[in-house]
Amino acid sequence: MSVAQPLRIYYIELRTVKDVECIELIIPGCRRSIQQQSTKLFREEFPQPLTIQGEAFSFSVHRKKWYSSFIPAAINEIKINVRDVLSNSREQKFQAVHRELDITIGLSPSVDATPTPVTPTPSNINNLRPTTDELLNQCPRFRILVIGQSGVGKSTLINKAFGIEQATGENTEPGKANIEEELVSPDNDRFVLHDSKGFEPADGGNCDAVKLFIEDRKKREYVKDQLHAVW
Repeated sequence: MSVAQPLRIYYIELRTVKDVECIELIIPGCRRSIQQQSTKLFREEFPQPLTIQGEAFSFSVHRKKWYSSFIPAAINEIKINVRDVLSNSREQKFQAVHRELDITIGLSPSVDATPTPVTPTPSNINNLRPTTDELLNQCPRFRILVIGQSGVGKSTLINKAFGIEQATGENTEPGKANIEEELVSPDNDRFVLHDSKGFEPADGGNCDAVKLFIEDRKKREYVKDQLHAVW
């Protein structure tokens, strides 16, 4: 006996003509509640399609109690056959009516495709390409902004950590750094740094300049021109 094709669901919508307290979806090894949107509407969406393995799944419908609290609420179990869903779906949607419950199930577009198991072979493994080169083509350098209070040694840090003498040579005086200037290490050109003017007490100008720089880099179209880290 063949196993049913996995069912991939991206939403479930249930409408009832009677007052229902809650509805649960029951699948092998799992039980979850369907969110109630209004008095007679229950709907659950799955950003990542819910995959159901097996021959069937079911809905547990819990009716509200209207009389004595000693009488347990009525619970209806509605079983859905996976093969029925796959064979009767139209435009990636399955619809049915069971015991005064309108059922709509949205199916993933890939539901009609028969999955083909792929067994890796040595040739498959050899054909796998590393993505490092592609990433470096898009973003050849990692862009870092260095910020801090005036006089704490930001430019000296850049010089010692990355070997960029230009940072200390041109920015020995506080407040002389040009945030737009790109500083590239001669020892490792995978990094590009931006030195900012130091923050001074009661002076918001340098802080505003840093904010504008960050916002501008955030809007850049290409990843290589965007800001990747703040140090």
